[in-house]
Amino acid sequence: MDEPWYSSISGDLDKVEKLMMNTVRSKNRELTEICNYVLNSNGKRIRPAMCILSFRACGGKNVKKTLDVATAIEIIHNATLVHDDINDEGDLRRGAQAAYRKYSIGKSIVAGDFMFAQGFRLIGSASPEIVDFIVDASAAMAAGEFIQKEFEHNISVTEGDYLKIIEGKTARLIECGAKIGAFLAGADIDSIAKVGEFAFQTGLAFQIVDDVLDVNGDEGTTGKRIGSDMVEGKPTLPAIYAMQDPVYGKKIKDFFRNKEISWAEVSEVIALIKKTDAIPRCMEKAKEIAEASMGMLDVIDDSVYKRSLIDLSKFIVARNR
Repeated sequence: MDEPWYSSISGDLDKVEKLMMNTVRSKNRELTEICNYVLNSNGKRIRPAMCILSFRACGGKNVKKTLDVATAIEIIHNATLVHDDINDEGDLRRGAQAAYRKYSIGKSIVAGDFMFAQGFRLIGSASPEIVDFIVDASAAMAAGEFIQKEFEHNISVTEGDYLKIIEGKTARLIECGAKIGAFLAGADIDSIAKVGEFAFQTGLAFQIVDDVLDVNGDEGTTGKRIGSDMVEGKPTLPAIYAMQDPVYGKKIKDFFRNKEISWAEVSEVIALIKKTDAIPRCMEKAKEIAEASMGMLDVIDDSVYKRSLIDLSKFIVARNR
């Protein structure tokens, strides 16, 4: 990846890749194959990057424990994606067949469970604080996904509801990695909290952009069929803003509440959303959140790693996949 934030920790991320593959190796050949299939699917590695950059930006030296944690977080994150694809009945993940489509639902559920277990095994000897960070973030992910289910195809969903959903399902795990990185570097409590808040806000921006790409992205680049969120009735910010439109809002609401929406209708509703101000409003919101969060990093000294954290935040908002 040719990005400034990536270049500063590329060696560390290479080690994370190797450690992930070693961690999910099983005595069962097919189980190992499924785990490798999931982990080799061109992920952005935002979560381990946030963990490692926070560690190095806060002055950390011996990176081994941080690499273990960063790897564990990425494995746990990917385990949730295996289960999410089954829950959402998604066909594609990062441009390839969802694991359950390729290997079966039953085997994929087990593979996701195995990845969870192996991710937590990596932090088995970590301090109680680190374990608590990851357990709390994992519980928040589940809670966020559960709330999202409650609002599927529900036209009464608000921006506040949406932010509560993405806090749990996306932002908390990104925050968790940053806090642990700062903690392992020996940062003080205030610095840990502020670096964590930077990552949390960056996580919110990440999910908003992700939801915009489901409407306005390119399938060949995103690796996901455009409009998948609308088919699943997911309460996304583009849909919420579009339903507020005085001209097209009513028709968009009719589409959103339809649990039997066809792909032809999805194309129609996406065209309507693009006629509203929903996408520019979402992008402005993501940009505002990301830019405001950068001030949190004032607690740490300037370095290539601090600048890389800022570059990572900018990349998250400007990305096209």
